[in-house]
Formats: sequence, structure tokens, C-alpha cells
Amino acid sequence: MAPSGGTGSQVADLALGDTPPLPGEALYHAQQAAEKPLKGFLVANGVAYPLTHDIGKLLDLCGKIDRDLDTALSPAADLTQFAVRFRYPGEDQPMREEALPWLRLARLVLDAVTRRLSGDK
Repeated sequence: MAPSGGTGSQVADLALGDTPPLPGEALYHAQQAAEKPLKGFLVANGVAYPLTHDIGKLLDLCGKIDRDLDTALSPAADLTQFAVRFRYPGEDQPMREEALPWLRLARLVLDAVTRRLSGDK
């Protein structure tokens, strides 16, 4: 089973490349690009996941299966904030450059999960 987070990172790329760029939207999709593979990892390992957008909680559950995954990806827990942060009016929108490191972090999650599901570490 291939994780679905690749689509989220592709949409994030499109949002950042738009004119004008939409970094808030990109960050939402970066969060999704990390969340979905973690849930896929849990399902692939027969573990039910809670209905949550909390990357930290998902990493904790994944860490019970693969401690290295949790350790390597712990900074990704901070992506959780983007599940809702820029989705509603009132929050200042970030700059494109501010979104780029977060998108790289989301790709790190996707790559790490994909490697594990394909049998590579």
C-alpha cells in the first residue's frame, strides 16, 4: 500500500508556485502530506488510529511499531498546527519562504514511511 501523502505535497507545491503564492494553503497540505502516511503506516501494521490531526499522537503510535520512525520524525509533530492555523480569517499569512522548510519536513515523513512500507529502512 502506497501512502497518499504524495498528493498533499504536490498540492502544496502547486500552492507555493501559484501567482501569488498561497503559503497558508501549502502549509495545510504539508500537514496532510505528513498525517496521511502516518495513518497508512498504522493501518498497514494493523493498528487503528484515532480521529485526529495531531502528528505527535500519530508518531507516538507509530513509535510503538518502529521506535526509529518516531525518533527520526519527532520534529514533524510541529506540523500539527497547520491543520487549522491558516484555514480561517484573522491569522497573518506566512511568506512562501517560511513554508518551504515545513514542506521539506512533510516530504521527510512521506519518504520515511514509504521506505518502511516497501521493506527498506
